[in-house]
Amino acid sequence: MRKHTYRAPGKALLAIALFGILFAACNDDDSPTPPPKRSKEYAFTVSNGTGGGKVIAKELTDSTFDLVMRIDKSTRDTTYKFALYKGKTADGTLELFQEIGSIKSQTTGAAVEAKWASVKEVTVDGGKKKFNYDSLLKYQAFARVSFVDQTVTPARDSVVAIGNIGASAQ
Repeated sequence: MRKHTYRAPGKALLAIALFGILFAACNDDDSPTPPPKRSKEYAFTVSNGTGGGKVIAKELTDSTFDLVMRIDKSTRDTTYKFALYKGKTADGTLELFQEIGSIKSQTTGAAVEAKWASVKEVTVDGGKKKFNYDSLLKYQAFARVSFVDQTVTPARDSVVAIGNIGASAQ
């Protein structure tokens, strides 16, 4: 009979240990999870049958963002200008908000893209202003891709793709 009394406390201790492990495993983790990264895509309206394209805004973990402007088809040795303008495409005005870049196409038919990386501020009226992903979504602007057409006299800016972004797209 003594043999049974010695085994019972061991089984009780084992049961208590298993219960404790199970309880600890089910406990909620109190560490905060980082906010999800957001992304927004805007389609270009294409002119001259040059091919489609889009503008993609991607939020980074520190509330800054990257903006990528892309046309799907290009013409060799053509330099494309990527820029953002204030307002909407229907306004008909060209008040420059941000120049993204100029890229020369190396081959015909290839995609060409320009990137505005890790944006955290913009220059407005000669001063720097904080500008993040949410600011971009609230801002009325449009994206425009063009090139200088040398085949006409006088040479003029020829629009390849255009599209509203931010608050202008809603």
